[in-house]
Amino acid sequence: MTNFFNNNCFCNSCHRRPVIIGSSQTGPTGPTGPAGPVGPTGATGPSITGATGPTGPTGPTGATGPTGATGAIGLSVTGPTGPTGPTGATGPTGATGPTGATGPTGATGPTGATGPTGATGPTGATTTFTVDATNTLDPGNPASVTGTQTGDNFALTFNIPSGETGPTGATGAEGATGATGPTGATGAEGATGPTGATGATGADGATGPTGATGADGATGATGATGAGLAAYGGLYNAATQTPSLTTANTFVQLSLDTALPTLNTSTGTNAITVDEAGDYEIFYNIDLTSDTALTYSAQARSNSAAITPTTTTVTAAVTTTGGGTFNATLTTSAIATLSASDVIDLALTTTGTPSGTTTVQANGSCILTVKKINE
Repeated sequence: MTNFFNNNCFCNSCHRRPVIIGSSQTGPTGPTGPAGPVGPTGATGPSITGATGPTGPTGPTGATGPTGATGAIGLSVTGPTGPTGPTGATGPTGATGPTGATGPTGATGPTGATGPTGATGPTGATTTFTVDATNTLDPGNPASVTGTQTGDNFALTFNIPSGETGPTGATGAEGATGATGPTGATGAEGATGPTGATGATGADGATGPTGATGADGATGATGATGAGLAAYGGLYNAATQTPSLTTANTFVQLSLDTALPTLNTSTGTNAITVDEAGDYEIFYNIDLTSDTALTYSAQARSNSAAITPTTTTVTAAVTTTGGGTFNATLTTSAIATLSASDVIDLALTTTGTPSGTTTVQANGSCILTVKKINE
């Protein structure tokens, strides 16, 4: 019998295929022969998938034909592996199965013995908290808290928005009448009204303040020579002045810039110096105005010390013309014992806290004289 493998090639490069040589008549099936050796795997051909044609209609299933006789067992030769077919579409996810029933809870085990107490831990650091500031924000701003830590101290700053203004509440019941408030300040003087009808003549008013000293009269005839005064002198101020009164009960020297005739006295800046010791009549007159109703005190002084009998105190009164102007006259005549070279001046103060402006009038309205009345 010719060898089956002679002239039979199993590679993919030629088109020779094995030919089975046998009898032309089919004999009985012999026993299965041993498997032949596996031939070498052929080279993998190019993988080119052609376009898939349309699927034709499925034909009717034909009748099953009779089973043919079993043919002879041919040579077992593995052909080349065909190309991998396309992956099929993923099937739909199956429905989730029902949740199983919860099993019964197991019995609680016995409580274990208490373990030993652990050692006491170290004492922690003490932190103090202080409120550094609380700020009120406009409505609508977010509230916040900021802090600054210095060592163990933590300073907090709170930023809290004020609430929106709520709706106006209903008007409450009228409260009880409050106590009468203090009298308000005097309003500004109104415009002068029309002149009213002339009224009946009223009673004589109180005597007004002493007017300014008039001009000196003509010199009279020389009188008979008499004993006369042993010493005299005087000063007055020729213009108005506004002394600086800043502290209550602190006397301020008045300006006396014009001298009167003198005998055994001398005049200096705002003062008279006596040359002889003795008893002297001391006279002064002060007319003043102010824009505040103050109480004034005046005195003649010897060597800057008060000559007590000469001190006078007067509260300024409103003038007859009104308009917020007040006036006062402080005048006196007293006898005092003076020493040679004593310096006499005139001083003014207020007994309450000074305010406004004080104006001392001129000439005879601010005058100081001394007369020695003994030999």
